[in-house]
Amino acid sequence: MTEQIQISRQNIEEDAGRIESAAGYLIKAPLDSQDTRSTIPANEKGRAAYDSSQEGIFNLGNLLDQEAENIRGLNAAFEKFDEMMGQLAAWHGQ
Repeated sequence: MTEQIQISRQNIEEDAGRIESAAGYLIKAPLDSQDTRSTIPANEKGRAAYDSSQEGIFNLGNLLDQEAENIRGLNAAFEKFDEMMGQLAAWHGQ
């Protein structure tokens, strides 16, 4: 007897949607209060560190969006494969 894999298109779409929703929170945010008069190195380094962290957050959001699309693409590929295997089984059963 062959094993069967059950795939729920609704669950896949819900999971991908949750990932996209989480990615929506990962956006760049400007540093609201800045000391523009101070010349101490820590001030400049602090702004640079903040900018770097915001870029990382933004990139993480983009990666999550890509993963959501990968999940959908994998589902589509599996459905195509499953259909092909069904046709092959029907052909061999004739």
